[in-house]
Amino acid sequence: MGHEPIDVESLPSSPLPSQPLAIALQKAVALLESLSREQLEAIASGAGKLVYQPATAPTPAPTVRRREAVQRPSGVDIEAAVADINRFATPGEVSDYLQKRGVEFTVPVLKEIARALGPTVNSTGRTKTQLRRDIIEGTAGFRVRSAAMSGGAWSKP
Repeated sequence: MGHEPIDVESLPSSPLPSQPLAIALQKAVALLESLSREQLEAIASGAGKLVYQPATAPTPAPTVRRREAVQRPSGVDIEAAVADINRFATPGEVSDYLQKRGVEFTVPVLKEIARALGPTVNSTGRTKTQLRRDIIEGTAGFRVRSAAMSGGAWSKP
């Protein structure tokens, strides 16, 4: 790679570049750092070039219309189910409860229950099995793990 001598007279006389120049230089350096070694060598040898292109007006992001969730009455008392689940002390008890009510606890009902249980329960599962696991782990499972860490193996003798 041949280097051309720098014409010292063409350099700015001010010791500090202006703010727009400093910002432009930062962006140019960031761009150059993102190029591959081959691209940099092409630019340095003159086989490649950097081109200025004015930014076009930003196009607005396409508007995505979300369908409103249709709330169908399920006939299940979500608040009572949440209260029951919160009373159980072990993951096994929560699992048994969910299994016994398996017919009436459909996927949409399990999602409602998961949302109503709060932030420790993931409500994004797509199957009954996933939602049951998330409800178990986010309620009694969470409490058991927390108790084990705060008063169990992590406590000082």
